[in-house]
Amino acid sequence: MEFIKFTQYTRDEIWQNYYPNQGHKPKGGNWDTGYVREGDELIAFLNIDAKGRTGHDFQNSFDTETEQLIWFGKTNTHSEQPLFKKLIAKELIPHFFARWDSSNPKFTYLGTGSVISFKDNIEIEADKFAIELLIQLTNDPKSIGNEGVVNPDSDRIPYFGKKVSTIVNRFERDPYKRVLCLEHFGYKCQICDFSFLEKYGEIGKDFCHVHHIEPLSEVGGERDIDPIKDLIPVCANCHAIIHRKKPALKPEELRAILNS
Repeated sequence: MEFIKFTQYTRDEIWQNYYPNQGHKPKGGNWDTGYVREGDELIAFLNIDAKGRTGHDFQNSFDTETEQLIWFGKTNTHSEQPLFKKLIAKELIPHFFARWDSSNPKFTYLGTGSVISFKDNIEIEADKFAIELLIQLTNDPKSIGNEGVVNPDSDRIPYFGKKVSTIVNRFERDPYKRVLCLEHFGYKCQICDFSFLEKYGEIGKDFCHVHHIEPLSEVGGERDIDPIKDLIPVCANCHAIIHRKKPALKPEELRAILNS
């Protein structure tokens, strides 16, 4: 299954990717727990900096700079169990979905990944233990989608031979700030008012690029980002045009061009 990196999905929407045309996800079962296996894929649901709805507080974490996860299995899990043996041996493809608020029904897709290392018998609560895994997330261009724009001048040659690449802001990769930006502004382009949902229907739901008003690559790198003041939802066209200038156009400059 393919999901779009940093896009939000409910459990039901993810389930319907695996079981199309079968209605809504049944209640209960492994799909309502921390992870579920589907064939050779594993779908993991993580709460980060938030207790789960059952009250469990696993110390999952996400490093936005290295794109590494610390992820805990369920209580009493360990590396000799068949599922984790397959995961460690890279015989399962894990998909990681995270949320920072357990009351939010939507999870942000962080991508697939592989196990770098693991530790057994880590105490997660009083007298309760689980496996702890360090996961390196992949950065497959196919999963970047709404994080980048095409650059026809790149020297990178993808597998299909055309001279294109994906430009991704490598300084700000905190998906939670992206979530907060979109929750505040909505999924319409704040420059031209384009809506992917209105134009494309259901397939465009909850989809939009997010742009740094002051690209961090132009202001010296890492700094604290305010998701409301520093980020803005834009459509693919506006995002591409913004980056045709160096320094990049400001949103108000592109609005003026559109209105002229």
